[in-house]
Amino acid sequence: MFKRKILEKLLNWKDSSNRKPLVLRGARQVGKTTVVNLFSKEFEQFISLNLEDPHDRDLFEVEDSFENLLESIYFHKKKKQGNQKTLIFIDEIQNSPLAVAQLRYFFENRPDLYVIAAGSLLETLLDTHSSFPVGRVQFLVLYPLCFEL
Repeated sequence: MFKRKILEKLLNWKDSSNRKPLVLRGARQVGKTTVVNLFSKEFEQFISLNLEDPHDRDLFEVEDSFENLLESIYFHKKKKQGNQKTLIFIDEIQNSPLAVAQLRYFFENRPDLYVIAAGSLLETLLDTHSSFPVGRVQFLVLYPLCFEL
């Protein structure tokens, strides 16, 4: 595996005092999921959700409180809530506009959690009038063939 330049940017995001949920953008098959899986080694606990999976997507489709959503995520993935550094990765987030809207609550209610969302078709959500939490998320773009030797 090549060392991707973006790993350094992810480490800077992790250590930032004003960290917001990160939206990782990029074309299909450039390695968004792979780079987040590599980056997850920096955390004590890693929760991965893929919103192409109906079981994962359905967690966000229930209109309930943010606290209940978070409890459902931990329960569904058989993880424990606690003081450990936890990275939550929401892959293919463009499949659930409700999941995109929930990103603001991670920022507002649980800034102790590290949240990365990724998707290759996010521009379709940005171009519509969907509820994208502008100002409560950070963006980072992963380009193809962007690595160091």
